[in-house]
Amino acid sequence: MPDTRCPACTAPGLEVSPDGTITCSYCGTTTPSESIVCQVCGHVNAHDEETCMSCGEPLSLLAQVIIRHDGSDQPYKLQQVRSQAPALKEREARESEKRMEVLQAIDQRRQAAEAEAKEAQEAYQRKVSRIVFLVIPIFIVFIILFMVLIR
Repeated sequence: MPDTRCPACTAPGLEVSPDGTITCSYCGTTTPSESIVCQVCGHVNAHDEETCMSCGEPLSLLAQVIIRHDGSDQPYKLQQVRSQAPALKEREARESEKRMEVLQAIDQRRQAAEAEAKEAQEAYQRKVSRIVFLVIPIFIVFIILFMVLIR
């Protein structure tokens, strides 16, 4: 039996006992011999399964040959991951659009705040200008009156 990992504790070195059960030498977990332990994920499968019920990896040599005979030299797990890539890309594109919408909303709030601050600054400058334009003529008039009174 090839080196497999215990489905319970993931320790290597499962041993086949004389009564046909598979026993983990580390934790003592026993698995009936008619079960097949997946080499990839450690899931215990029924003896008549062609592929792992958990990860889909071929369990027997015959299943590996049949699945890989579809014209692809890629391992089954790689095929499985690559088949999920378009869905992952689409999901990431949607998430990216959501993040972009949030950033655009933040930018719109920033621009609105800048416009509000600019309007407040302009209002303040208009107020100061009015005061200056009112005070300077009054000041000039007082200076002229003072000059006239001093003479």
